[in-house]
Amino acid sequence: MPDPGGGVGAWSPGAKAAVATSLVMEVLARDGEAWVREATLSMSPLIRPGDEVRLIRPDPGRISRGALIACRRAEGLVLHRVLARTDAGVVTKGDALASPDPPVGWEEVVAGVAALRRAGKPEADLNVFPWPVVNHALGVIAAIACRVPVENGAGGARTFLTRLAWKSLRLPFYLARCLVP
Repeated sequence: MPDPGGGVGAWSPGAKAAVATSLVMEVLARDGEAWVREATLSMSPLIRPGDEVRLIRPDPGRISRGALIACRRAEGLVLHRVLARTDAGVVTKGDALASPDPPVGWEEVVAGVAALRRAGKPEADLNVFPWPVVNHALGVIAAIACRVPVENGAGGARTFLTRLAWKSLRLPFYLARCLVP
């Protein structure tokens, strides 16, 4: 049995992610919601490491462009924004990432994100105005940002104009962060 204390035979990151995912799934099934803490920068600046999100059972009928969802991936749960939806599933992307994720089937969508809070602060209910409008707008902007080339055609660095375009498209995400108490 792995040692959760980190000693000899310590848990691998994959084992920790599997246990955490199972626990979240169990709490969601039992209580209908679960608070979890963000661990990566993929949703920065809106959601930063240490921020907490309230996950709720997913309702595929209410998941549209811009919604924040948690999906099961090999590395555990991934919290990203929906860029597009189909009958088969969704396409997501982290707000801080340049490229979208591979498509996710509905069976891998674990939860919707209903609220966000910074440590020790009141929560922002993402189902109450202005958040549905803000998240939809951020979903459109994120989809546009996917079209900004990450590299020039020769595989080199982006040009000044593409860097400026990328940074300009990031500004609304920083402004949305100001709405979080």
